[in-house]
Amino acid sequence: MRTLFIEAYLKADIEPLLDKVLKIVPEKKIGLVTTVQHIKNLKKAQIYLKKGGKEIHVGTPAKNLQPKQGIYAFHSGQLLGCDASAALDIEEEVDAFVFLGTGEFHPLFIAFNSEKPIWLANPLTQTVELLPEERRRKFFAKQAARMHHAEEAKCYGIIVSTKPGQVYLNMAKRMKEQAEKLGKKAVILLSDTITPNDLMNYHEVDCFVNTACPRIVEDQPFYPKTMINGTELRQIFDKLNGKTKAKSL
Repeated sequence: MRTLFIEAYLKADIEPLLDKVLKIVPEKKIGLVTTVQHIKNLKKAQIYLKKGGKEIHVGTPAKNLQPKQGIYAFHSGQLLGCDASAALDIEEEVDAFVFLGTGEFHPLFIAFNSEKPIWLANPLTQTVELLPEERRRKFFAKQAARMHHAEEAKCYGIIVSTKPGQVYLNMAKRMKEQAEKLGKKAVILLSDTITPNDLMNYHEVDCFVNTACPRIVEDQPFYPKTMINGTELRQIFDKLNGKTKAKSL
């Protein structure tokens, strides 16, 4: 089914916010990122901050990936919940990131891939603040707990969404093969909307693996078993493969 994505933009005067960025953010080399709602203000922010003495970098998303509708970010500097490549593209060139947007979900996805400071510039509240270190620690602590339980699992339930832009069936098949090579069991579960109630009946599954929107694992307390993302399972497999090789030596 063909899908039409319509971008919706927020109209807001961001100059007062940018003045606060210039006053509060100490780093000179800034990586500027945002979500699609604020993408129309990104160029203005880039010029304004540059005039204020900052060295501004805006990354290209999915530079080394094959673009596919609904999966990767389209605009320069744009973040998606499953695509931080616009930030990673410039990670080595900047001292810090400034996220023009609301909430912490997208900045935390950058934090998962980079240790650089991340400043939150919120066009709605007109506030500029550093992503709290406590929030980073809590995010990684939750992830570490999930991955510890997932590593001990004997049977994985690999969830594949049928929503446009989130269908990763081939990835799920590869994960299933890898799990079986490591002596574990795995089943592939197809679903449109993923809800905790839908997973209640899979008693043989020790850990569910989400290959759709990575934000789903944020609802971990509501799910009957441990839930991890596909990228996290790959890390676990790499670790287990390393242990297997070490034993063979």
